[in-house]
Formats: sequence, C-alpha cells, structure tokens
Amino acid sequence: MEVGRGVPTAPSFDSNRFEFWNLRFEFASPFFLARFRCRFNHSPMSDQVSLHLIDLAVFVLYMLVAVGVGLWVARKGKDTAQSYFLGNKTIPWFVVGASMVAADISSEQFISFVGGAYKYGIVLAAADWNAWIIYSLLLFIFLPYYVRTGIYTMPEFLERRYNPACRYIFAIISIFGFVAAINAGALYSGGLMLDSFFGDDLARFMPKTILFNQPISPVVWYIVFFAVTTGVYTIYGGLRSAAWTDFLQIIILLFAGFLVPVLALRHIGNLGAFINEHPEHFQIFKPPNHKPFPFTGVFTGFLSVGIWYSCTSQHMVQRVLSAKDEWNARMGVVCAGFLHAIMPFFFIVPGIIAVKMFPSLPHPDRAYLALVKELIPTGLKGLLLAGMAAALMSHVSAVLNSASTIITIDLYKKLTKRDVTEHQQVRFGRWSGAVVLLASIGFAIYFSTSKETLFENVQTVFFFIAPPFAVVFTLGVLWKRANGIAALTTIVSGFIFSWILFQKELLGRFNTFNHRALCSWIFCMIVMLVTSLLTAPPPAEKTEGTIWNKSYLSLPPEEQQKYRGLKDWRIWWALFVGIILCIYAFFLWYRFQHPWNSDA
Repeated sequence: MEVGRGVPTAPSFDSNRFEFWNLRFEFASPFFLARFRCRFNHSPMSDQVSLHLIDLAVFVLYMLVAVGVGLWVARKGKDTAQSYFLGNKTIPWFVVGASMVAADISSEQFISFVGGAYKYGIVLAAADWNAWIIYSLLLFIFLPYYVRTGIYTMPEFLERRYNPACRYIFAIISIFGFVAAINAGALYSGGLMLDSFFGDDLARFMPKTILFNQPISPVVWYIVFFAVTTGVYTIYGGLRSAAWTDFLQIIILLFAGFLVPVLALRHIGNLGAFINEHPEHFQIFKPPNHKPFPFTGVFTGFLSVGIWYSCTSQHMVQRVLSAKDEWNARMGVVCAGFLHAIMPFFFIVPGIIAVKMFPSLPHPDRAYLALVKELIPTGLKGLLLAGMAAALMSHVSAVLNSASTIITIDLYKKLTKRDVTEHQQVRFGRWSGAVVLLASIGFAIYFSTSKETLFENVQTVFFFIAPPFAVVFTLGVLWKRANGIAALTTIVSGFIFSWILFQKELLGRFNTFNHRALCSWIFCMIVMLVTSLLTAPPPAEKTEGTIWNKSYLSLPPEEQQKYRGLKDWRIWWALFVGIILCIYAFFLWYRFQHPWNSDA
C-alpha cells in the first residue's frame, strides 16, 4: 500500500544503521492494534534531535519533580499491605482514570503509533476507540465483583472460582510477561528514545565501560537511569505513589503530546486536498483481506486481548481496586474512556500529517522525530522529552507495582503456609519489586546488545496468553457451570491451538493477528463450554457470590443515594459511548463514499 509519492510499498532502511526486526504485534496494548518499531543497531539515530541547554534543564526539572511527588505522596500510609498494594483504597476517580491510561501508554507509542499512522492511516485509532466495548464489559461485569469481594489480585479470583493450579499458572505467566516483555520493552524503548535525543552529545561524557568483552552502549545507561528514577518512588511508596505520579505524568503527557499535532496542523493548513489524494489514510473499515487491519479483525479480534489486558491484567485492574469506593472506581473507568477517545489526536494525526510533510521518509518510524526537528522550538523540545519520559515512567511503575503485588500475595503469602504480618508483606513487596526491576533491566540490556529476535518472540507470548485466560475469566463470572477441570483444559489446549495457528498459518490470506486472536477465542470458548458440560459441576462454594447478577448494573444502595443526578456515572458512560459511535458512524459514511480498492 503506497502512502506517499516516492514511498516504496515495503519499509526500506539503511542496513548499516538499522536492524529492522519488528513489524510486530504488540499485545501489551489493551486493544492490540499493531505497534511498529525498528530496532536501532547500538548507535545514535542518524536523525538525532538537537537539544539546547534549556531543553535539558526542562527535562531534568521534570524528572526531579516526578520523583519528588512520588516520594512526597508516600510519606503516609505505606506500612500496611492494603495501603502499599492498593493505596489504602483512597484514590479518587480522576486519578484512577488517569492512571489506567498512563499505565497503558509508553514512550515507544510516540514513535510506533505515529509511524504506523504514517503507513496505514487512521485505522490505528481503533486501538483507542474500541475501548468503549472493553470498558463497558469491565464496568458492568467484572468491576462490581472485584470491588465488592475485596480481592487483591487477579490470580486470587481464579483460585476462588476454580482451583489453586489456575491461580499459580496465571500468576507465574503474568510475572514473566511483566518482567521479560512489558517492563523490559518499555525500558529498552526509553533508552532508545533518549539516545535519539541526546546521541553523541551526551554519550561522550559517559564512562567507557566494558561488560562481557563488549563496550556498554549509552542506551544501557539510559535504561538504568529510567529504571532507577522510576523504581525509587514506586518501590518505596507502592501503588499510592505510582497512581498519583501517574496523574502528574498524564497531564505532562497530554500537554506535550498536544504540541506536535497542533503545530503540524498550523504548518500545513488545509488538509482537504491531501484527504482527497489519499482517502486510504482515512479509512477505518478496511477490506477483509487487508493486512494487517481488516475490519473483520479490527472489530472482533481485540475482544480476547482487550478482556485479558483491561479486565483481568493486574497492572490495569489494580488501579480500579485502589478507588475510594465503587462509584470512584466506575467513574475512573469512564474517565479513562474519555481520555482514550482523544488519544488518536496525539499519536495518529501527526503520522498522517507527516505523509504530507515528508512523503519520502526511508522508514515510517522516523516520522515523529522528523516532525519534532521541523516544528518544535527550543525549550518545548525539553517539554516533549519530559512527556515521553512521563509515558515510560508511568508504564514501568504500573507494571513494577503489580508484579510485586502478585509475587507477594499469590506466591510468598500463599506458599509460605504461615501467618505473614502486614509489615512482612510490605517488606517482601519492596524486595520483590527491586528484584523485578533488576530483572527488567537485565532483559532490557540484553535486547540492546543481542542481535537475536528474542524480544519479538517474547512479545508473541501475549498472543497465546490472552484467549484462554479471557475465556476462563469471562465464563467464570457469567456461567455457573464452568469448573476447574474445564479451566485448566482450556488454558493448556488454548496455548497449543494458538501455537499451531501461528506456526502453520492455517488462515491463508486472512492470516492476520486479529483474525488469529478471534479464532483462538472461539476455540477456547468451545473447549470451556464442552468440557464443563462433560464433567461434574463445581461445588456451591466456588460459585456462591461469584456469578454475575442484576445488582452489578448499579451501585450499592448506599452509594446510589450519595451519587445522584449529574454524578450518576451512567450518564457519563452513555455520553462517552455516544461520542465513539458518532465517530464510527462518520467513518462508515466515509467508507461508503470511497469504496474498497487495492490501496484501501
């Protein structure tokens, strides 16, 4: 698909500078539309952004403020397990919503989503706009149970509903994914980000160190820098520090992200002529055989990964569990939905504008930095860098805190077979957080020095994780007949089926990641249903108080009296859904105005 005059149909790049290793499917996004990255070959990017001393001062000031806020918030209420792991359930709705979005965004999205939009257009916005479906499921099905039963972790639910084996499997897989993929990937991309801004200017001041007979790249020092600054307040203060710092960071992120699209739109003026020349860049409903974004996959395949990521993943749900009450939890999710509605303006619009400004870029991932070099003046580049750092730090802190929570509650406390005091849990949580951080640094450094495609393979693991666990959680809440044997069978067979589907390319010309996710979801659903019906029903204690009921549609009676009128969360949820449906209606109309063709 041609995206601009003189741009080849496949990515091209300088092999001496780039090792193109990834047009990969990043399932660390809740709605998992592809994120696009290139891996830099251990040297500063050729399109380095020049920074003035003022820019560096702005960036350093932000880092000091972020760490300071995290430590200041942690002064009180960090000595009990509930306060350390769940923020003592004192987090207001606007912090819950900001933290949910901040936990989902990392610095690579500035590069990857803009690059993806440069090549594929507005369709990547569905990654955010499809949130209305997933968040509705969270609001009406999962959230009420989580909040009312007072659970700490998602693996804990699996033991209550099924058996200990499901709990341990999910806990171990979650920890591995958090450490080896999400956190390590975020730190590595953050190191590349700083390298792209500072390049040789800062590298010459760094110590020349040899490790395993290899010189340490500046990227490694940047990885350690981000890990230490984020880990200081997260490990010390727990979720309360992470959540309130996320709130600060989402403000910086939104303000910084606002700069590029606004200045770009001002620079190019009217987009009308460009839209007429490139209608394919303004299509969300692409043909069923489009790769990698057929509409049949964009609006179906996200369900399994979306449910797993936003409704059952600890680092997302933990934000909801920390809310003051159920109203604050639900309003927090609605707030996150509104933020997702505007996110494409920050990450997708710049990529489309870059096609008009730079139609012949050698690689799509250079689009964002090209815009920054062209449009952002001195001083504001430092703010933009602070925004990218904010995205990274909020992402890392969310995963770090959630990993330590699972290790402490689901493994340490459960396997020690003895009474563990609150102080011991908090102390172990801090130590486990430090270990998780060190392990993440290790994986990130490995990615910076290795020429293997291990990182791509690790990320592919998320494709296998999502469908079986999404089915197990969903039917565990909705269907009384689901049992532990069926859950284990679904998990194991789901992994095998997903692997076969991925390796053998059984879907032919429809073999896109979202179609595979949909097929895996259907397979796991069938296995869960059939196995549950063929085996004994679960005992009453496994389903009592777990299965969904009509009371989940509304707040508890005491909160209904407190939050009435315009405070009714359902009004704001309906407004959010209405806005998204209007957006989709417009693009559906646009689709009919521009029928499918080979370039669409």
